[in-house]
Amino acid sequence: MKPNKLKRNLIIIFSAILIVAATIFVLYNTTDIFRTKRGAFFRYFEQIPEMFEILDTSDEYKNYQKTKESKKYTTSGQMIITDSSNIADKSILNKIKMTVNEKTDNQNEKSNTEIVIKSEDQNLFNMTVARDKKLYGFYAPQIADGYIVVRNEKVNELAENMKLENAANIPEQIMPINISKILEIKNQEKNSIAKYIKMISNQAPDTAYTKNDNEKIEIEGQKYQTTSYTLKLNSEQNSALQIAILEKMTTDSIMMNFITSKCKLINLNKDFTDINTLNSKMKERIELLKKDPSIAGNFSITVYENKQKNIQTKIELEGKIITINYIKNDSDDYVIIKIENENNEKQVIKLEKKSDGHSVKIQQIKNDIMKSIEFIYSMSGTVSENNIQNHLTINLVDDIKSITFEYNDTVNFTNDIGTLKEMQDDKVAVINDYDKDYIFEFVNLVKKQINTVYVNQAALIGINLDPIFDIE
Repeated sequence: MKPNKLKRNLIIIFSAILIVAATIFVLYNTTDIFRTKRGAFFRYFEQIPEMFEILDTSDEYKNYQKTKESKKYTTSGQMIITDSSNIADKSILNKIKMTVNEKTDNQNEKSNTEIVIKSEDQNLFNMTVARDKKLYGFYAPQIADGYIVVRNEKVNELAENMKLENAANIPEQIMPINISKILEIKNQEKNSIAKYIKMISNQAPDTAYTKNDNEKIEIEGQKYQTTSYTLKLNSEQNSALQIAILEKMTTDSIMMNFITSKCKLINLNKDFTDINTLNSKMKERIELLKKDPSIAGNFSITVYENKQKNIQTKIELEGKIITINYIKNDSDDYVIIKIENENNEKQVIKLEKKSDGHSVKIQQIKNDIMKSIEFIYSMSGTVSENNIQNHLTINLVDDIKSITFEYNDTVNFTNDIGTLKEMQDDKVAVINDYDKDYIFEFVNLVKKQINTVYVNQAALIGINLDPIFDIE
């Protein structure tokens, strides 16, 4: 063969190989044609953490929060009622106004907030909320003749003495929520998480994975054509997987530190925030599973793919169905988490990122009665220009009743915030220091007085309200 012809043929062959390789590469990364059901499942399963990037905030908002930690500031705000249904005549509600004036020095852990509620010129209620390091208290002359204070330590014990529902889930100390720290994952933590995902992948047999090429789902009234991939384990397989993961975790300092630190940031109790306690709980679970694998129950998780994106994840375990929807396109960016149980009770949380802020909506549906609360927040201005303004809309729904509040404030960073009133200057009742047998009685007395003021002050302006608290 002539040299030129050989060279031309080699070029043609090499070009063909490149085209085929490029085609395979593109198809592999943009479709699931070359993936096994297991491989496709984990491709979309690993997209789940991306859903919670919706919690991330703008750089300006992060700067605002950081500046609040280091600089003194004042806040001047106002809240009004803008809409309502089946509560009271709008001509009455339109006259109600709440004003808020706050002085804050976070470096020294001190703040004062004055809150006044009026109907035109009629004073309905006024209260001072104060912080002094670990002491958080409020003073309302209509409720008590001094500050009612909670110390932010051993809060779980206080909750038990107050006989609060779910007191066992309350932490020893309430921490401020820091979204950036919650979302932060270091490289070594990512590597550790990847090992557990690999364990799940290797542990489940090929028969545990199924695929449905034509799965139609609906999210927020919009229909989507998807391909679904399901991992389904019976109780024995689920038990074996849990044991393998828990045994590895109990000796994995990186993962144990990761779990407990994140649990502290979201204010979980000692069972999840103390490494030794959590380690002990894990070992107890391992022993229980070894004795009776059936307690693990059947487990399934399904991921729904649309245009190479996981738009829905459904988890079924122990009579509960947890559904996570994630839609992100040119006009929408939201996550919806729905939890359903066997009694057809539902809890729904919707997180939505908007062009200028975020919204959070929490719904509870029980016996066909729906209750919900929605917060729509945005911020304008910049720290550098010292013209930050916060805007908040609150929508409350209780069956056929609904009401909408609008709150706006202006924040001013300044060293001249005036004098912060000390709680020690007035009568102070620190609930933590009371005898545990008296705490419950004292709290009930406070609740009764709040109910009385709430109902009576509303009646003064022609509104008939039910008490806030049920008294035992």
